[in-house]
Amino acid sequence: MSTMRESADVPAWPVYALTVHADGRVLASGPLIETSGHPTRAAAIEVVAGAAGRLGRSVRATASEPDGAVWPLIVSPDGEVSEVKTGRPRAAAPKKRQEKRAEKRRERREEKDRGRRAAKGAAKEGSAAASRPGAPEGGEAYAESLAQVTGHLDAGRADEAQALATQLDTQVAGVLGVSHPVALGVREVRARATAEAGDPVAGIQLYRDVAERWHYRGDADQAEAVAGRAEKLWTGITDVERALSAGVAVVRMRNQIPGEGGAALASVLAHRERLLRTPATEATPEATPVTAAPVTDAGTAKGTEAVAGRGAAAGAEVPEPPVAVSSTPRSSRPRPRTAPSWERPAVNARKAG
Repeated sequence: MSTMRESADVPAWPVYALTVHADGRVLASGPLIETSGHPTRAAAIEVVAGAAGRLGRSVRATASEPDGAVWPLIVSPDGEVSEVKTGRPRAAAPKKRQEKRAEKRRERREEKDRGRRAAKGAAKEGSAAASRPGAPEGGEAYAESLAQVTGHLDAGRADEAQALATQLDTQVAGVLGVSHPVALGVREVRARATAEAGDPVAGIQLYRDVAERWHYRGDADQAEAVAGRAEKLWTGITDVERALSAGVAVVRMRNQIPGEGGAALASVLAHRERLLRTPATEATPEATPVTAAPVTDAGTAKGTEAVAGRGAAAGAEVPEPPVAVSSTPRSSRPRPRTAPSWERPAVNARKAG
């Protein structure tokens, strides 16, 4: 544990707990793993490294010693362990139940305060946007345009709906800001129109942008709802290569919005693993068979009877019908596929707009 490392590049979630007992046993717990005891520290670290491998990045862990010392750690997918460089003395683990309860109450108060500050910030942002010259009040000014987009979608005119939604998204984002609630609602409609116009990958990317911006605004319910739409659209893509391409945005999104207990993140990681195991074969052109004319009882082909007669009269040899040759290879080998490189976690988008 002597290796020191900066932790800015490792997301705050998930964090795994490694509790060391006096007899040397270690209890490992956290998202994506089952709570289990291990005879040695190395065995517990191996379990956490396995979870890091599923995420494709290093994860955080907290090791609590029997004497109360707490070690903040970073565990890489290959099992390398580094101590987080905090610049502060290591904290002692609280031993009294009252201290734990007080800490939980303090965290709940801080969470409520953050929610109130986010709500006030949203109201202030909306007031500032409305005070701009020519800025409409709320979403009423765009309701008619949104109704037109929905009408196009209901009538099956996806291309017209996508063009209008794209124009409306640009306009609203320019007036109210890209992270304004009205702008996010318009962009979500644009995501649906884009997907129905035949580009589900771009639709998923738009859904991902909306979900992450709701997440940074502090609205967990809206963020989860939009993330669920993106995930549903992704799991409906049947083309393996296309699904893997779209999976980059979905995995990035679920790293930020993992769902309750990390269940949603675990689900998309499992779906990605299934896609990676699905064999992809190269398409081969089918041969166009050349069919000979049907043969009569007299032993001559209907289609070549006249030619045969002329050939016999001229004393020439009658050519045989051409033989069909298939261009399909004898074996179709699976094309090797590697997992795409996943994007880095999204930056805080609250400053945008």
